Amino acid sequence: MVGHTVAQCDQYQDEKLSPKLANYVITADLDRETHTAYCTQEVTWTNSSPIPVQELRLYMYMNAFKSRHTTFLQGVTKVFGADLSTWRAHEWGHIAITRATTTDGTDITPMMTYVQPNDGNPDDETVLAIELPSPVPASETVTLLLEFEVKLPKTIVRAGYGKNDFHLFVHWFPQMGVYEINENGHWDWNCHQFMQKTEFYADFGNYDVTVTTDSDFVVGASGCLLAEHTADGRTTRQYIAYDIIDFGFTAYPLYEKYTDRWQDVDIELLIPAEHCGMAARYIDILKYSLDYLTEHVGRYYYPKITLVDPPVHSLRSGFMEYPMMCTVASVYGTPESFRGSESLAIHEFAHMYFMGMLASNEKEEAWLDEGFVTFFEDEILDSRYGSEASFYDFGMVRTGNAQKSRQEYTTLAYPEHEVIAKPGWENKGYYKALVYGKTATVLRTFQNIIGTAAFGTLIRHYFEKHKFTHPKEADWLAAIDTTMKTLPTPTAQWDYQEYWRKALHTTHIVDYEVLSIDHTNGEQNVVVRNRGKFDIPTSILITYADGSTSSHLWDGSGKHVVKTRQHSPILTAHIDPEQKIVLDLNYINNSKTTGSTPIGYRQAADAGMISEVLLHLLSLLL
Repeated sequence: MVGHTVAQCDQYQDEKLSPKLANYVITADLDRETHTAYCTQEVTWTNSSPIPVQELRLYMYMNAFKSRHTTFLQGVTKVFGADLSTWRAHEWGHIAITRATTTDGTDITPMMTYVQPNDGNPDDETVLAIELPSPVPASETVTLLLEFEVKLPKTIVRAGYGKNDFHLFVHWFPQMGVYEINENGHWDWNCHQFMQKTEFYADFGNYDVTVTTDSDFVVGASGCLLAEHTADGRTTRQYIAYDIIDFGFTAYPLYEKYTDRWQDVDIELLIPAEHCGMAARYIDILKYSLDYLTEHVGRYYYPKITLVDPPVHSLRSGFMEYPMMCTVASVYGTPESFRGSESLAIHEFAHMYFMGMLASNEKEEAWLDEGFVTFFEDEILDSRYGSEASFYDFGMVRTGNAQKSRQEYTTLAYPEHEVIAKPGWENKGYYKALVYGKTATVLRTFQNIIGTAAFGTLIRHYFEKHKFTHPKEADWLAAIDTTMKTLPTPTAQWDYQEYWRKALHTTHIVDYEVLSIDHTNGEQNVVVRNRGKFDIPTSILITYADGSTSSHLWDGSGKHVVKTRQHSPILTAHIDPEQKIVLDLNYINNSKTTGSTPIGYRQAADAGMISEVLLHLLSLLL
């Protein structure tokens, strides 16, 4: 037997940052032939409510991939190109608890039952209820001892196995739901079924996870590697992580491993050999992101980050975040002028703040995570490579990341489709454009109005006050109140609460337009309007033929006439000349020159989107 202690994260200390309501000790033994891990788990849960709890509820997410009849896959034939109608029995996945006991040896296996709190689908087994022999008193703990097996599906999305023994274990163990006060003011389980457009919501806790695989596997995980030993061709690795809400790991014989360090943070990159041309680019942008987010949001409290670039045959495992571990995506020969992989790496790492340390409810309030993450993805990539060409730069054809996010929303065929602030599973379409792109654009507009310095103060205050606490919309709005009270008038008197209400809870749009420039009886009039119902105060800049200018404030609502008796004829009128209101759907009709007709913005935007799609396809072929 060969064994040794590993120095990875040697500075790691338990800082007791969170309440640690759910703590796990897990062992997993991987059978590569069946893609099944045989596991044990000790989970200790603390009842933080003032009332006794008789029933526990746990996520059993891998059961979402048992068949096409689960809620996640119901009515679905193809997912990300995978044709599920052709799948054979061994290609599906599942999780099953074979034995459950309490610490006194009481067998509670017969007291387990699957429930469907969201849709009543009897074929969905993603939420497990366990009736306890006796209730857990307020502020007390209960420990369950579980034996379970988890069979990975052939990769559909996120978790799964692929060619050459690729394995990604995420959403893979019985995980406690969150017991909290619901919208009706009652304590209850927040433990939703696994549905499309839903991701994380779990309590913070400590994880001690031991993974055993064949020794040729390269393994990466959410935690810090403390020790490993090898015997008879099998290697056992122990990982530990504090104050996280989930734990994932990957095992693949063909990973190349790169390591680096940023201040006191260990960086680990796992990447197939054919993608190694991306290694330096990934590490560079990860370090830049650590610098940027530390300065503009707050400290990265974890001692490590693992970046996983899966092989192309398992690319559906990419594009995702887990505590202290991100999965990204690239292809061989990705040109340096196309930075989609860097953009993705920034996005997934920024989740370590908003999914990881703040840990908002991604199921019910996805905008608090995905929207903020998209905003900082834009900020970081534009800061690193320039706002006009950060995403791709092919000479005359270029775009910045923030421009791309804005365009994702503003070029929707029907931008008034539905509101941002709703549970993910209730979204009927345009999910990414609204929750990601529109929210980021709402944040950028707000930043432009109150100023970069004030916005920075707001973000840092929000993060410091609510880290490791699961903040909700009300907490974000309270942080805004605190910040706005420090600003001078007139900004502080602007109805920012109405701004956020309309942004989150209505489908109203902003579309400023200069209708006409008229000359009547020595008086010159500029007629403007907002074609939508989302009114945001802005300015109108008028330029005269003699070179002089005048600026006029407008509350941004309805139709408005600016009257001026300036002797020189009006040359141009421009609404929001600094383009602060990036929520405005159409910049082209914001200005008018005497005698001119604005060009069609929709046609120009559509052409831009077509160019972007073609460049994405081209990058995959290069």
